[in-house]
Amino acid sequence: MPRLTDFHGLRVYGLDCTLRNPQPLTLRGYYGGWLRGVLGHALFRGNCVYPEPRCAECALRGGCPYPQVFKPHLLPGPDDRLPPYLLHHWNPLPTGLRFSLLLLNPALGYAENWLRQLDRFLPDLEIGGQRGARLSEVRDLASSQVAFHAGQFVPGARLNPLQPPLPAGERLTVQLLTPLVSKHQHADPLWGALRTRLQRLVNAYGDGQPVVPPETAPWRLVAARLQPHTVVQGLDSRRGIRGVRGELELADLTPLGARLLAAGRYLHAGGEATLGFGRYAWAS
Repeated sequence: MPRLTDFHGLRVYGLDCTLRNPQPLTLRGYYGGWLRGVLGHALFRGNCVYPEPRCAECALRGGCPYPQVFKPHLLPGPDDRLPPYLLHHWNPLPTGLRFSLLLLNPALGYAENWLRQLDRFLPDLEIGGQRGARLSEVRDLASSQVAFHAGQFVPGARLNPLQPPLPAGERLTVQLLTPLVSKHQHADPLWGALRTRLQRLVNAYGDGQPVVPPETAPWRLVAARLQPHTVVQGLDSRRGIRGVRGELELADLTPLGARLLAAGRYLHAGGEATLGFGRYAWAS
């Protein structure tokens, strides 16, 4: 099966993480919100010298994993820089949770630090009103080999870049697995959301070149079966992120379109990808 081996210099690595809890987790709502909260809290507690983030004025920010990975907008430079990580997938277990954390190339060097802090602080963090969860193991998503266990990286383990398959054929059905969040108001909601996110990532972490020429979309939208979807954030039901879910039928897919869809398979489309939004799959 042909795969995408390079996309404008971006490299994506996957951590397949398994959390174990003494009792079944009683979680409600959208898992991406509290997962991002737990990940960010562990990274902050393990690296920051302040009780609250003060990255904009901290002399250590240049080498601190917290702003470098989790809050890059607090660093000097473009204030709209996207974080070099995202939540990709999660699956509840009888006594825990399995999830995928994806890292772009600049975040790879902080992977061990992040996992060590998660292993250290996770038992003290509240998850669904419970404490005591532990990081059972972490596998390399590309090879399924155990990379982190019992608080440390396995000797000789390595993370391999993900190489998503290229779509086959000129006609596809794209299913939005999590809400697609976008400010674009085009007839084709996926095209603008995917193009914008990929270009911003390439500008920040890739070769900086245009991902598409200034022409029409590299596919034709045949049909869109979408429904509005709002995900509540936190305990305040008035706070929510609005997106759409459903299916899109695409035709006349060009080779460039296939590359863009393959890149977005792991990089997602639209906004709020650190919460897992904008994840999709396709079928011919």
